Amino acid sequence: MDPQLFLSARDVTFRYFEQSKRNVLDHASLEIAPGRVTVITGNSGCGKSTFAAVAAGLYPENAGILESGEIAFRGRPLKGMSFRERTKYLSLMFQNPDLQFCMDTLRREMRFCMENICVPQPEMDGRIALWSERLGIGSLLDQPLHTLSGGEKQKAALACLFLLGSEGVLLDEPFANIDRESAREIIAMLGRANREDGLTVIAIDHQLDDWLPILDEVIVLGEGGKVLQRGITRGNLPQQYQLFVDQGITFPKKRRRKRPEVPENEAAIRLEGFSVQRGASRKRKARGTEPDFLLEGVSASFPRGQITAILGPSGIGKTTLFLALLGQIPYNGDIFLCGEGQDRELRRIRQKDLFREIGIVFQNPGNQFISQNVLEEVEKSIRQWEPQASPESVKERALAQLDTYGLRPFQRYSPYMLSQGQQRRLAVLAVLTGGQKILLLDEPTYGQDYRSSEAILEQLSRKADEEGLTVLLTTHDRKLAGSYADKIYEVKGRALVQASPQAILDQEGAGLYD
Repeated sequence: MDPQLFLSARDVTFRYFEQSKRNVLDHASLEIAPGRVTVITGNSGCGKSTFAAVAAGLYPENAGILESGEIAFRGRPLKGMSFRERTKYLSLMFQNPDLQFCMDTLRREMRFCMENICVPQPEMDGRIALWSERLGIGSLLDQPLHTLSGGEKQKAALACLFLLGSEGVLLDEPFANIDRESAREIIAMLGRANREDGLTVIAIDHQLDDWLPILDEVIVLGEGGKVLQRGITRGNLPQQYQLFVDQGITFPKKRRRKRPEVPENEAAIRLEGFSVQRGASRKRKARGTEPDFLLEGVSASFPRGQITAILGPSGIGKTTLFLALLGQIPYNGDIFLCGEGQDRELRRIRQKDLFREIGIVFQNPGNQFISQNVLEEVEKSIRQWEPQASPESVKERALAQLDTYGLRPFQRYSPYMLSQGQQRRLAVLAVLTGGQKILLLDEPTYGQDYRSSEAILEQLSRKADEEGLTVLLTTHDRKLAGSYADKIYEVKGRALVQASPQAILDQEGAGLYD
C-alpha cells in the first residue's frame, strides 16, 4: 500500500450474509489522495454507504463478511487498528445522525466524543465553544437531542465530527436533512479547513451542485462499488452528462421538468389560527417559561387529491407540523379534516380512527419497520387493509410493488440492512399499499438518486390524480417541489407563506450546465 495515498481500498469484496448471492461490494478498489475534496456519487444501492462503513472500520467488525481485500490509511492496514488509531486518520458521519448519539444533550455528546480520544479535560470547553460558534449551534448545546429537528441533529453530528481532529472526514449524505443555506455554510467551512489545514474531505452525495465551488474530483461508482469514472472536475463535468443519465444520478444544475399547474381542489385539511411551540410536549408553562412558537396564528389549506410541498430551513417547524397533524403534540387553534359534508376538528377524532385516515413516512424510516425482511414489510401492510386476501395474492402484489421501486433483489434482507435511500423507498412503498387517503412524507427523497426520486414522486402523482390521495411532503429539494407539487408553502417568520411552483423553479435558475 502506498503511504503517499490517504486512503487505499484494494479488491474489496463484502456481503452482509453468508448465504447471500449478492456481494454489496464486489472486488471494489479505490484510492483517495490526501488534502483533497473528493465527492463519491452513484445510483442508490450501489454500495457507497457500505464502502464508507468498511473504510471506517465498522464493517466487518460489527456486521457482514469481508471476503477479500484490504483498506489502508497512509499505507498502514486498517485491520488491527484501535478506535483511537483509526480516528487519527478518519472520522465518519452516518446518513442517520441518530445512530451516532450516545448522550442526552449535545454538550454531553461532544464531551463524550473527546473523552474517547483522551482529549485533556481543560481543552474540552474550548473546543466545544469553538465548533458550536462556527456551526451556529450554541443554542442547541443543552437541549435534549431527541427534541432537535433532523437538520439540527445533522449539524450536531458534524460538530462532534470536527472536534475529533482527524486528518480526514467521510460524510455520508451529510445534507439530506439540512436546508440549502446551511449546507452551503458547512461546505464553505469544509473548504476553508481543506485549504488552511489540509483536511481531507470525502463526501458521498447524490447532489453535487453545492460542492462545485470546492471539489477537486468526482468519482462515480457503479454496481458492486466498482469505479465507473473518476477524474471528473468542474471543468470537464459537462462531458459526463450521459454517464450521469445512464446511472440515474442527478446532473448538477440541471432543471427538472415542470409539472403543469392545475386548479386547486377543495381542502382535505384546513388550519385556522394554528400555533405550535418548539418542544410542545415539554412542560414549559409549568416552569413559567415564555412560549417559543415555531408557527403562530397560521391559516392554510391542503387540497384533496393533490401534492402540497412545505419548504423551509432546518428546525423551523415542518416536522413539528406533521406531529400536530397526527395528534401527537398539543397545539393552539384548530385543525380540521374536511370532507363528506362536514369538517371535523382533529382533537375530536379518536387516535385509531385518525391513523386510518392519515399515514406518515418518518424522516428516519427505520422508526416504522415492523418485519424481519423487506417482502414481509410490504405483505403486512397489504394484509392490514385487506385481511381477506389470499397469501398468494398478497405475495404477488408485494413483489410487483418491490419491482416498481427496484427492491425485489433485496426481498429477503432485513430493512435495517438496506441503504438509507432504499429504506426510504421501502417506507414509502409500505405506506402507499395502505388505505389512508392522506399521506405525510417527511423528506421522502432523502438519500435517493434522481431516478428513484422521480419514481417516488411519479407514483404519488398518479395516486393523487387517479385515487384522490392527498399528499403533504417536506423537502429541502426546491427543484423537486417545483416540478411535482400542485401547491407550495414556505415557512417564514412563524407563518406558512404560499409560493407558486413555477416561481420556485425560477428562483432556482437554469444553472451552470443547462
